[in-house]
Amino acid sequence: MENTENKRLKNTFSMLLNLSIVILSIMSLTYAFRSDIVVEDAFFNFKGFTSFRFFTNLSNLYVAVASLVMLKSNIKNAINDTYEFPVLVSVLKFSATVAVSVTFVIVVIFLSPLVALGGRSYFTLFANNSFILHFLTPVLAIVSHMFFEEHKSFRFSFTLLGVVPTFMYSIVYLVMVVFIGESNGGWPDFYYFTFGGKLWAIPITMSLMYLLTFGLSVLLWFIQKKVQQKSLKVN
Repeated sequence: MENTENKRLKNTFSMLLNLSIVILSIMSLTYAFRSDIVVEDAFFNFKGFTSFRFFTNLSNLYVAVASLVMLKSNIKNAINDTYEFPVLVSVLKFSATVAVSVTFVIVVIFLSPLVALGGRSYFTLFANNSFILHFLTPVLAIVSHMFFEEHKSFRFSFTLLGVVPTFMYSIVYLVMVVFIGESNGGWPDFYYFTFGGKLWAIPITMSLMYLLTFGLSVLLWFIQKKVQQKSLKVN
């Protein structure tokens, strides 16, 4: 069994990380609403609630809510000197962590290379406020989930729930980009998933997105499981 001191330490780190995620998310998600910021670059030209058409912002909002819920458990643990997280809270944090992990990976392996091909720096999508949205928040969520939050009775079947945010967003994106279209009040294909309006690319990109998301979901579940097992053996 893991000793009490280690559990207290883990809960403290989890609490600090979750608090950091909430604060950073508030800072980054309100960026588009700040009137003192002049956006001169068309690549980042979005303001107000239009910023929430992006999966990046939605996933960061999701993980902020999940971290806030987890923070409540952290505080309860600190007061009662326990180290327990309700299954539903664990599943919520896990699902949100998968969502921001998708954001991070897509930027690294797909969007940043596209930006580089367009003549910009590969690190354009990791500059300024985007550093928080695309890198810092996802990393903090992954670290807190895998190393500092114990998830008992966390079945493999829960990995399917990690795919839900991506699936739901993909349906909305498909409707707004393809069925409604930018000219009729929909969205432009800002994630380039149709590769310039090529309809045959849609089933391929959507399938790859689902596979990637499920793969990340399984990977996070597996690593967290191994870390927890190792922690129990050591202590």
